Amino acid sequence: MMTEERILATIVFAAAIVVAAVLSWFLAFYSRRMAWKFKALSYPGGRREHEKPMPEWGGMGICVTIIILIGLLDGTGLLQQSRLDSLQLTGFLLGLIVLLIGGTIDDKKPLPAHIQIIFPIIAAFIVLATGTSILQVTNPLDARGFSLLWWSHDFVSWLPGVTSFPGDLLTLGWMIVATYTMKILDGLDGLVDGLTVIGAGLVAALSFSPAYYQPAVATISGIVGGAYLGFLPHNRHPAKQYLGEAGSLIAGFSLGFLAILSTAKIAIALAVLAIPITDLFLVALGRIRRGEPWYKGDRTHLHFRLIAAGVPHRIAVYLLWGVSLAAGVIALTLQTSGKIFLVVGLVVIAALSSYVAGYKSRKKNVAS
Repeated sequence: MMTEERILATIVFAAAIVVAAVLSWFLAFYSRRMAWKFKALSYPGGRREHEKPMPEWGGMGICVTIIILIGLLDGTGLLQQSRLDSLQLTGFLLGLIVLLIGGTIDDKKPLPAHIQIIFPIIAAFIVLATGTSILQVTNPLDARGFSLLWWSHDFVSWLPGVTSFPGDLLTLGWMIVATYTMKILDGLDGLVDGLTVIGAGLVAALSFSPAYYQPAVATISGIVGGAYLGFLPHNRHPAKQYLGEAGSLIAGFSLGFLAILSTAKIAIALAVLAIPITDLFLVALGRIRRGEPWYKGDRTHLHFRLIAAGVPHRIAVYLLWGVSLAAGVIALTLQTSGKIFLVVGLVVIAALSSYVAGYKSRKKNVAS
């Protein structure tokens, strides 16, 4: 790759981050005003700890920022590389719009869980139909790719966008899990913003590496990370505005999409999200065991248990940021088998941390 091209790619990447952050920060003032005007508010009680109504709809400015910048760069031809095409990007942006519509409605008038999930499913199917799918997985024994194209396209050619039936099922599952993980995590001020910045930054770092050089993917990651970085001053503790349903869903959806764009990135994203994903499944199992709906929100998640155990709000957020960042950075240096051991280790850490924090919080409640 010519030095001039690398320099241009780096300049575009850096500019994308700065412009996205500034635009997102600026648009937050307008989305906050709209939230107050249309009463899209989070009232005291429930999972959060605020003492007065808080405006939602933070995801509006973030979504508009991502759509505008990706649309502009794609129109200039700067993103027509790295095996990306306009159809894939269009699918991603349409998915964001679907999530924005569903999230905006839910923040104004909460929807039942079985209605809420329709929007992430539609968004994931749009991504599939526009050509983004997991086409291979890496064999941990020899680090070679294992193709998922063994299912003949002839059997499923009537389905739009289908290229690999097992791969598309895996893609659908991954996108929904990544999307809902961030939704569930949005319980502490700034937590989801920071994790999204970390995840997007790590994908960008890998995309700029010689082995996976994909400047277009890095630039899209910069736009996503910059958009959430710009909103972070509004959302950090004590928050002035919440991400809302759309903001948290778009965070997970974006990281899920970025992770699929080329090989090895799902492992990086999984390292960043291993602890929250594990917590998501542990909490769901706990609810089922107690005879409660698995999707019903409560305060049994790890981040809430840390608060209940006496960890200050900001420290709990910084702790979860730090673990995710460290896991992602370590994953960048590992081969496939090493990444698997890392993720397994993070799963164990998540389970133990949840148990210890729960024990400490119960002991604290008994003492008081």
